[in-house]
Amino acid sequence: MTRKTPSDFRSHYDWLLHVRREIPVSEQPYALAFGRTELFRGFYRVQGLGFPSKFAEELERIEMLHDPERTAALEALNDEMFRSLTGHLLDRERPRISEDDALRPAFPREQIRELLRHLSQNNPYFALWVAHKKGMNDHSVAEDWDEYLLQELGAESAEEITFAHAMVELDKLLTLFYDRNRALPSLSVERIWFLDSLCGPERMLQTRAVLGMLTAELTACTSA
Repeated sequence: MTRKTPSDFRSHYDWLLHVRREIPVSEQPYALAFGRTELFRGFYRVQGLGFPSKFAEELERIEMLHDPERTAALEALNDEMFRSLTGHLLDRERPRISEDDALRPAFPREQIRELLRHLSQNNPYFALWVAHKKGMNDHSVAEDWDEYLLQELGAESAEEITFAHAMVELDKLLTLFYDRNRALPSLSVERIWFLDSLCGPERMLQTRAVLGMLTAELTACTSA
């Protein structure tokens, strides 16, 4: 049987639906973890990087295990890959601001516009917020948002509802950066790009870190 991965679907939301509908409940945690693994492997390819041999060897070892050890080991490997990729991006993107860069005031808005487009198309929780606020007055959005989430996600999806609320805060912060034409903090774009691909406690941990980073940057700009 061919194992499907997130790249086989039009959106991450379609991938999640496939897992929930087609894969036995007992196997879903591993399927989601493996999907995240494939996401990271794809990012290595996009960056023109070889997949580290230590990760490939560990992945082969994990495939021989049985649950729950198998899923736990794969999640640990995913965490290690995430740290490795973040380190690579940090090394690559260390501030190298030239005089020409400083004279391009439109660049931050172009970057934020592209990030918002990606979130609207690929982050289903951010897309819920965008769909909800579209065509509505600002005062009615706040009043109906919780009810809308319950209808879309269900009362049992408390973790997803919390994440969806965080996407509202993310939208507000990105809008502030856009309005002020401020560059986003280093590595925040990459972290925001992958937020919805994370699972469990790590997703909200990373989300809170990103929101805190953006808030601190805006506060520093305001007090400067």
